[in-house]
Amino acid sequence: MKEIRPGELRNILLEVAFKGRLPVMIWGAPGIGKSQIVRETAAEYGLSMLDLRLNYYEESDLLGIPVKTELGMEFIKYSQLPSSGKGVWFLDELTHARTSLQGLVFQLIQDNAIESYSVPEGWRHFVAASNLASHRSISNPMPSGLRSRFTGGHYILLPDLGDWTAWATSHGVDSRIISFVTYMEKMDRKPWLFRLDGSEPMLTPRNWAIGINYAVSNFKGDLLENTIMGMIGEENGIELLQYLKASSDMPDLNRILEGDLSWFKAEHDPSRYYLLISSLGKEAARNHLNLDRILGIVLSLKDEYAAQAFSLITRTVPRDWLLESKFLSDNLGKFKEILGGIDVKF
Repeated sequence: MKEIRPGELRNILLEVAFKGRLPVMIWGAPGIGKSQIVRETAAEYGLSMLDLRLNYYEESDLLGIPVKTELGMEFIKYSQLPSSGKGVWFLDELTHARTSLQGLVFQLIQDNAIESYSVPEGWRHFVAASNLASHRSISNPMPSGLRSRFTGGHYILLPDLGDWTAWATSHGVDSRIISFVTYMEKMDRKPWLFRLDGSEPMLTPRNWAIGINYAVSNFKGDLLENTIMGMIGEENGIELLQYLKASSDMPDLNRILEGDLSWFKAEHDPSRYYLLISSLGKEAARNHLNLDRILGIVLSLKDEYAAQAFSLITRTVPRDWLLESKFLSDNLGKFKEILGGIDVKF
């Protein structure tokens, strides 16, 4: 199986599963965004999504319930099976389902039908997802026949800091959380975006973006401390709370945007720069009028931080804004040099 990043998965879904109509199987740990990536990519392509968690279903839900009628025995089908329009079947947690149900999925993909039910032409797109046994999750064996039906390939999705940072910046995640995770990933030996650590709660991209983001954005004092430690464990919580406290001593972003660069003349802890980078990235994606100004500030940073900031900006700012930026076109060579000679693409 091929290991891929979230950004690469989006391309595979678009080109292979949706345009090519080849069934794709995604393997990955809980909470890393498998279903969200499928849903968002399907929406971009104009497809609805039917999310079937087969471990909650019985065989009769797909085969139908036999009912005697004047015309003989008929099977009443599950009411949510699509009959028109266009969309994608998302078979999440596939290997959590019993082998008999997985067998019905084989028929669904193989024949675009189950008994008397026929999949509408616009719904003949199939994507499945599941966890591996190593992810401490329920995992039943996948029949070899079903495995071979995923002609679009089997892929292991790995959390990626750059992809998650860009996604979180454009989806309203608190910039302090984004910068904290980035800082800890860069400075610590522990994988902070996604981590399994003994008896401590599992850290996942979903936890950071939902529960932890809600707590940081809405709570203070003891309530913040208790909920954070309940969400990510005491040791992890102490580090995050210390970081949040330090973030209150950051310079005013508006003053920096107005041209006051005095903050940059002194030495600062790396954590402060990651906080600033996160704030700059969010502002660049929010207001195109500030883009050239922010790009100028990025060039004043040390190369390590400038590369981090520029990478975030190119992932989160709309492409047409970047193409229209005169400052970027005039200084493209400098940005390419900061990135170590890598060609700048956006």
